[in-house]
Amino acid sequence: MTITELPLTAALAPVTHDLYRDIHKAIRVELFSVTTTAASLDPSEPEARAALAGHVEDIAALLVEHAEHEDGAIQPVLERELPGLAAQVESDHASLECRIASLRDEAADAARPAIGDPGFAVHRLHLDLAAFTSKYLAHQDLEERVIMPALEESVGVQAVVGIHQAIVGSIPPDAMARSLAIMLPAMNIDGRAELLGGMQAGAPAEVFDGVWGLAGSVLAPEDRVALARRLDLP
Repeated sequence: MTITELPLTAALAPVTHDLYRDIHKAIRVELFSVTTTAASLDPSEPEARAALAGHVEDIAALLVEHAEHEDGAIQPVLERELPGLAAQVESDHASLECRIASLRDEAADAARPAIGDPGFAVHRLHLDLAAFTSKYLAHQDLEERVIMPALEESVGVQAVVGIHQAIVGSIPPDAMARSLAIMLPAMNIDGRAELLGGMQAGAPAEVFDGVWGLAGSVLAPEDRVALARRLDLP
């Protein structure tokens, strides 16, 4: 099974409601971070290898959870409306799932305190993280450049909003907090204002207050100030 790679000249059509944009930004940041960490850490330090394995596990859990959300809410619509693209997504997800399981095993192996050649184990993990990231980026590109515009054109904006609401409604509060903690720093101010502005307008005050507190804990002070101005907050 292979991941579809689009030509660099593939156009990006604007959409009204993008199901993928914000979480994909967060995933890219996390994949780049763990890959560069694996490249630069001192493999002779067991604590560093253990921390790297923990980061790999956290990202693996995020990717599996993200795929489950897509498979539960988006895939049935694709199968009905765009069966060719649905088949490609199904193939991609199966291929990526196998690679995620392999990365988890490699990271756990590299974290073992008594390992014969930690330098080789960490370098292998770095190379495989880089290769996986390449494949995952290609899959994200397919979803954002091809699937999202085709989906919105096929079912309409309101149906896409309904898919988004189904995904959000399926995420427990603690998992949502973890997702927001990595999404908000990865987004630009327009995306943050759109996301939090919607919560500010539609969520209970105590829910928004909790999210705003979370935003303040993960954003740089200057980014929080700029976002507060956009939301007309003190």
